[in-house]
Amino acid sequence: MSTGSTTMTRPFRMALALAALLAVGPALAGCSDAQVQDAVNGAVQGATDGDVSLGGALPDGWPAEIPVIEGEIKFGAGNTTNGDQGWVVTIASSAADPLADAKQMLVDAGFEADTSTSANVGDVGVESLKNASFRVTLAGTPDGVLYTVAPA
Repeated sequence: MSTGSTTMTRPFRMALALAALLAVGPALAGCSDAQVQDAVNGAVQGATDGDVSLGGALPDGWPAEIPVIEGEIKFGAGNTTNGDQGWVVTIASSAADPLADAKQMLVDAGFEADTSTSANVGDVGVESLKNASFRVTLAGTPDGVLYTVAPA
């Protein structure tokens, strides 16, 4: 029963963390980038029980069977809803085609493409792949890829 109440309070906690960040933002203006990132990470992790990374690392529990492209991890989050774990990660990349690279890495790892959920609009593309355990939806631009991972 406590899982349900924890899940329901996460959006509220995130809203509080973001409100706190906006309130102290002007005070952080004189701080270095590292100090600001540490402050933001601390506020968000405190509000979400440590399930969010604002850069540099994959979120806790990220499945080893899901490879990610090389680049800078800008954001990562994990959450459990109704007993199912899911993750979201954003990676900035200097690759010529980050989306194609991410898709190929997943195919090489045994994932199958689901062409019914792929799309391209301008510079933005969306691809969906799955294996027996996970469905991975990729949203890519020339600047990087957003991974959304859910149980299959």
